[in-house]
Amino acid sequence: LKSVTRAFRRSCVRAFKMRRLLPGLLVVAQTSVSDAGIPDGFAPSLRCPFAKVWLEHGAEEAARMLGVDEPHRRLEDVVWGTCTYNNPYAGGAMCVEMRGAAWTDDSADAKCKSVMPGSPGTAAKGQRCATSESSAGWCSTESGTMFTLSAKSPTCEAAAKSCVQYSAGTFINIGDCALATGSPSGDAGGAGAGGAGAGAAPMRCLLAPGPMGAAHQLAQSLGYDVDCEGAPASKSPYMWPLRWTSEVEQQGLSFASDEVQYESRGRVWYMLDKNYKRLDLWYQSGVQRAVGQAPCEGERISDKSGAFACNRTADVRRTVLHRGSKMVFIERSADDNITNCTWLDLGPIGNIRPDWFMDNRGASTSVQYMGDSHVYYLGKPRLVKQWRKKDFANQYFTMSMARLPDSNGTHWPLILNIPGEGFGDDFLQHWHGHRLLQDSDVGDFLIDEQYERAGGKCVFVGGSGGQSGPPTGQVDPIPSNLEVQAEAWREIEWTESPVWKPEVKPEMGPVGGAKKIVEGVYEQTCWDSKSSSVQVSLAIDMEKPVYLAVGFRDTEECLMTPRGGADGEVVVALPGTSQSFEVMYGPLSPGLKTMGSATPANVAAFSKAIKPLSAVAAFAGGSAAELSNGKFSIAFKRAYQAKPEALHLTFATGLETAFGYHGNRGCFKVENLPECPPAVCVA
Repeated sequence: LKSVTRAFRRSCVRAFKMRRLLPGLLVVAQTSVSDAGIPDGFAPSLRCPFAKVWLEHGAEEAARMLGVDEPHRRLEDVVWGTCTYNNPYAGGAMCVEMRGAAWTDDSADAKCKSVMPGSPGTAAKGQRCATSESSAGWCSTESGTMFTLSAKSPTCEAAAKSCVQYSAGTFINIGDCALATGSPSGDAGGAGAGGAGAGAAPMRCLLAPGPMGAAHQLAQSLGYDVDCEGAPASKSPYMWPLRWTSEVEQQGLSFASDEVQYESRGRVWYMLDKNYKRLDLWYQSGVQRAVGQAPCEGERISDKSGAFACNRTADVRRTVLHRGSKMVFIERSADDNITNCTWLDLGPIGNIRPDWFMDNRGASTSVQYMGDSHVYYLGKPRLVKQWRKKDFANQYFTMSMARLPDSNGTHWPLILNIPGEGFGDDFLQHWHGHRLLQDSDVGDFLIDEQYERAGGKCVFVGGSGGQSGPPTGQVDPIPSNLEVQAEAWREIEWTESPVWKPEVKPEMGPVGGAKKIVEGVYEQTCWDSKSSSVQVSLAIDMEKPVYLAVGFRDTEECLMTPRGGADGEVVVALPGTSQSFEVMYGPLSPGLKTMGSATPANVAAFSKAIKPLSAVAAFAGGSAAELSNGKFSIAFKRAYQAKPEALHLTFATGLETAFGYHGNRGCFKVENLPECPPAVCVA
């Protein structure tokens, strides 16, 4: 933080003018579990780590929320027509060609109307998007059925990079961009056309974007390997096996109780080297509590927390298949015949990665290796090796792996403690009866295809895109027993990989010592008694300029805006030119939390409401913000009548300078503020 201290001195007389729009602080429209296409009764089975993102928002909205889209396939030449719409976050009017023989008039019209929440499009059958000299190429998404005409932004390379990295698409260069890259030119490119991501072999070992990458593969990844390049757990013997099956039991436990509220039993299959999973559920009993779950099949129990509490005791015969981005829901009769089959597209969300619990990759996460311990497993003592993995809800999973291998040298997953993440009860999960799978077992993951070849039909279901489902910050979250306790958490990334070696990072500790919030984010806060103000300083690892926001909260709840619908308040550092930043202050309205309500009018209102920090009396002590050598530093002062006992703060950094979902976010508390060193700022 030395550089920011110097910059802070220089900034005492600096005034800032706003040059661009706030590029973030956005959580998109929430979609209920039923609206997201998950049939009634299946939600209890979806206890994947970090599943809250797409259970709460719906897969389609989670994809938009993180700036990615569906996977690509072989490019199609058939064009149904176009969908034109206004995208205020990407510069205005957009044109998409709907390609492939699967489009109908009804499906194309429905897709175009919901192409972007708050900005319905206009479908035109038989039309094509008009290219121009400013066109860079086509971004192919949604299994090769949607082709978005992309402009140079500002270069060919930037357009291609945006498509591949943030839309998980295939980019086909056209015109000048095709000539510049040496790739074939054409209005569609065709299968194997050049450009970023086109014609190349699909990649493996890819992580889902944002918080979901902390546990999940990218749906477009062909699978995971034991020796993924750069993975901290490469070749670790404690990684989950890539191909295995076992029986699985889950028990739900409500807050501050040891009584089992809900339990289920079934069998799970994994072929993670193919990005495949199957889960069969054959027994469930008890009361399931979950915010936003589908309507109860049986008795609905009164629950004072505001969550649905459903009596799920019933005979069940259900199967969930997950291959890449496709999730299939199958119901069976007593004689094991399929009676119903539906499926949805999860966009960027693939299956769990086998090393998810061992590293801190992904956004808003952390890991803590805990070493060996004896536990009771199925009523008998068992030696296990344990890790804790923190999620973006500031709760943690505990993974217990067999410390001693079996006769084949395999360390099996035994016990997983799963937090409710605010929308359900905590769960304790056990696996038993493990065995490895072979190539011949692949058919067990493809039973929907077998069913359709025999004449059956699996119906596609999709999210509504509306603002329904669990209204975060409006409905009280279901409390968890697995909240992170600051005194008990220390990041320890250790995998027993024979390849990877932990990076030795020097601790930042200038001027009284900075404290680490999460990996790559440090804070240093102090009290200046002479000016009766708090100085907040943050240092963040940052490779390219993106926005940073610091929010002030009245309570310990990690919410973007206060419960009840009031505005929050934020200090925002906006990227300017030549690595400079403008530091602004203003209200954050609840309307900016969802994509559906983050309309151009709301964005304009926010832009008008924020002011340069130097123009706000409480922040007149000065501010500084700079990006240098991969480190972003910001410091500012806020006046208080008396020294506060504690401050509840939030930080958020963007994925890009464009308006979108934040790439990293966290909440922290500062208390027992030390006195600031003298002469921090020269008047």
